[in-house]
Amino acid sequence: MEQARRARAAVSVVFAVCGAAFATWAARIPAAQAHAGLSAGRLAVGLFGLAAGSVAALVAAGPVLTKIGSRRGVLAGATVLCAGLPLAAFAPDLVTFVGALVVLGVGNSLLDVSMNAHALRVEEEYGRPIFAGFHAFWNIGGLLGSGAGALMETWRVPLQVHFTATGAVLLLVALGAATRFLPGADRGQGDAAFALPSKALIPLGVIAFCGFVAEGTVNDWSAVYLREVTSATAALASLGYFGFSITMIAVRVVADRLVERHGVVPFMRTAAAVTMLGFLLVVAVPLPWFAVAGFAVVGLGVSGMVPLAWSAASRKQADAPSRAIAAVAACGYFGFLVGPVLIGALAGGIGLHWTLAVVGTIVVSVYFLAPTMRVAQASSSR
Repeated sequence: MEQARRARAAVSVVFAVCGAAFATWAARIPAAQAHAGLSAGRLAVGLFGLAAGSVAALVAAGPVLTKIGSRRGVLAGATVLCAGLPLAAFAPDLVTFVGALVVLGVGNSLLDVSMNAHALRVEEEYGRPIFAGFHAFWNIGGLLGSGAGALMETWRVPLQVHFTATGAVLLLVALGAATRFLPGADRGQGDAAFALPSKALIPLGVIAFCGFVAEGTVNDWSAVYLREVTSATAALASLGYFGFSITMIAVRVVADRLVERHGVVPFMRTAAAVTMLGFLLVVAVPLPWFAVAGFAVVGLGVSGMVPLAWSAASRKQADAPSRAIAAVAACGYFGFLVGPVLIGALAGGIGLHWTLAVVGTIVVSVYFLAPTMRVAQASSSR
């Protein structure tokens, strides 16, 4: 058990590294845009490189991890992700900028799937749900990365210095943590690399998609909604995402205990209802502080959806858990990447106010799909 405890701490550190690396990039996108001399349209093209790299890596992650295992996958993913930071910082034009973001996207997805696969190994060693707690550290790392990015911007630290130093430090931390991972091969490692995911993963993919659409909506549109719809100040508008992040961390810290005590199906149904309630509060009372509170409530609900869907996926396809996680993650990231874009297009037609109401109704499907997770977590469900 001592070995499992060390591995749990190590995997938690890697989750924090992943969140911090991605938030470091996101916090200074305007500085990277200015260095590369990109217009808004060209920036959008560059960001497509990030999406393309992320999706390509998710498609390949299952077969790759089946061959090399989750520990080596973490080493490779962390190396590529942290190398992508200085590449993005030094990119002088659109072509190199797109290439750098492809690298960043590939590293992020490979690290994401690999660390989740090893987290599930650790959870098996514990014999009880601990998976959602790992995802809390991703959010914690994200807050630290975005906070550090804000400081670097305030202190006018050059982007190249910031990203190079941060990438180096995060890589060293990740590589050091990986030395404390569980020894031996993953379940299914060494089997045939290519195999179709089972049909049982489809509803879990839908759950992950809905969770990521809700999360991506708050990430990309909460500040815009607060500014344009509720006429909030710029400072107050930033609190929408902050409140959302804080409540996500709070619930992910205790979600495993709640699942163990009450079962995964009641937890997921409650999560869906709370998420819908949060969006309802946002759109029903379009006042700044009510909207901030509403986004915080959304964080309470959506926090456990993705971690538990990924955990369930590994049990639905127990012979190759890494491949199962990659398949469900691909569905989730598809929602995270394209959802906010589609929301923007829909907002142009019916307005952002009603568009958020649409997002709230999408989460209804999670409520009805919750029973599909029961068999996968029979040991902790009732």
